[in-house]
Formats: sequence, C-alpha cells, structure tokens
Amino acid sequence: MQQGYGLKRESLVDGNVVFDNALLDLYAKCGSLVNARNLFVKMSQRDVISWTTLVMAYARGGHCEEAVAVFKQMVDCREAEPNEATVVSVLSACASAGSLSLGQWVHSYIDTRGDLVVGGNIGNALLNMYVKCGDMHMGLTIFDMLEHKDFISWGTVICGLAMNGHGKEAVQLFSLMLVQGVQPDDVTFIGLLCACSHKGLVSEGTMFFKAMRDSYLVPQMRHYGCMVDMYGRAGLFEEAEAFLRAMLVEAEGPIWGALLQACKIHGNEKMSEWIRERLDNKNVGVGTLALLSNIYASSERWDDANKVRKTIRGTGLKKMAGFSWVEADLCVA
Repeated sequence: MQQGYGLKRESLVDGNVVFDNALLDLYAKCGSLVNARNLFVKMSQRDVISWTTLVMAYARGGHCEEAVAVFKQMVDCREAEPNEATVVSVLSACASAGSLSLGQWVHSYIDTRGDLVVGGNIGNALLNMYVKCGDMHMGLTIFDMLEHKDFISWGTVICGLAMNGHGKEAVQLFSLMLVQGVQPDDVTFIGLLCACSHKGLVSEGTMFFKAMRDSYLVPQMRHYGCMVDMYGRAGLFEEAEAFLRAMLVEAEGPIWGALLQACKIHGNEKMSEWIRERLDNKNVGVGTLALLSNIYASSERWDDANKVRKTIRGTGLKKMAGFSWVEADLCVA
C-alpha cells in the first residue's frame, strides 16, 4: 500500500483494464479528479467504461467543459464508442452548467448515431438539458417525441415550465399527467408549487400541497419554502404565519428570507418584527440577516439596522456578491 488512495502501479499486471477501471472509479467517486485524469492518461488500455467513468467524474464535479472535452476526445480518437451512460453523463454536465451550445453539440452527435435512440434515459437527459438551459421550445419538442413518458419526463417539463415563467401551462400539464395515469413525485410538486407562487395561484397551490400529503409524500423544506413564498408574494401574511406555525419541521433561513422579502415589497413592518423575534439565536444565513437590516434601514430605524449588522459581523461571514455569466461564441470545434 502507498499514501493516499494509490496502490503501487508496479505491483499490477500491465494492461489490466478491469483493475484500472476499478481504481479509476474509486478516484472519481472520491472526487480526486487529478489522480483520475493521471491514471486515465497512463492506462495502456482503455475501453468505454474508462472513458465514461472520466466523463462522469467531471460531470459530477461540475466541470462541464472538461466533461465535454473528454467526450469529444473519445469521439475523435475512436478508441471506444460512447454508450448511453456516456451521453447521459455529458448531457447532465451541460445542464448543470446551463451550457446550451455544448448541449446542442452533444444532441447533434446523438443524431449522427443510429444506435442511440432519443428515448428513455437519453430522452430524459436531453429534455433536462434543454429545460435547464432555458430552451423550452426544444424541451417541449423532445417531450412530445418521447414515446414513453415516465414521471421523470413529466416532472422535468413541469418544473421547466415553472422555472421559465409558464406557471399556468405547468398546472395544465400536471392535469394531463394525472389523466395519463402517471404518479407525480416530490420534485414534480416543487415545480407546481413554484409555478403557483410566481403566478399568484394561491388556491391551486394550497390544493396541490394538500394533494401531495394525501399522496403520502412527505413535504421537504423546499416545499414549505414554496408555500411560504406563495403566501408572501400574495400579501397573505396571516396565512403565511398560520402555515409556519403548523409546519412539522423548524423553518430554515431561506424560508424566513422569502417572507422578509415579501414584507419589504408589501411594507409589512409588523410581520418583519414577528420574524425578527424568531430569528434570535437561530442559525440563519447572512443574506437573511442582511435583508432584515435593509428593511430597518429603509424605515430609518438605524439602531435596529446597526444591531443586525453587528450580528452579521459577529458571525465572521460575509454576504456573497451576486454575479451572472453569459455564454458567448462558445462551441466545440
């Protein structure tokens, strides 16, 4: 044995691709991408498992461009042909990074292969990529193409419609999903509740939350957050308070932050005070505290604003500055 993960390469049979793939998979799952890449380069034999493992490692690590670069190298060198797992992994990387142009390139490659069918896992991966990259037109096109639509397909497109501002369409599609006899999962309900929140569909959102519990799906923090956000956006602060009191789990920072944002929009200082009392000695995010301080400052309550700022400084944390990025002339040659 040797330090770190390594076994002495001298003790291995040269060209043992099965053992090398197992070691490569170990490095990948432990997040050791440098060791994984170095081993991959030194391997005297590589098969489709070797290539796919490295693509998956980069994809899981959020390195979209590296995952696509390895995928393209695999296609160009023709050492092994990408299989379904390879394609799904690289599409997942593109979706996570929001890189539409790279995802489109992978889609073009799939179309050139007669044995890779746009259905099943590949179809859902393509659908997910287009939805997360904001191309709902192509996302719906892929969705319509799928001969077999499972709960992942339906849930992905419903969440995509919600994220891209098509809340009413998301609700309508959910009704069709039920007609088709497909059982929704908890992710589908997140999309529905998000859609209702952004479109002010309070009665529908309340109905969906009840339907979720009636389906024996246990609400998670994100579901609770969507409901509080929905009530807050609609200015229904009494309903939001009642919902918070009835929650089966303790509310976390993002939920308080969503309600504080609603208080700022609607100018509800009374609710802001109620929230502040419940934030004392709680582990909430810096962003939530900064929002509370800003609410006090906008009301010229400087002493209260400074107290909250002092609390933030006492945590030793800083609010991360917002940023955005755009994709310009990004392509794979």
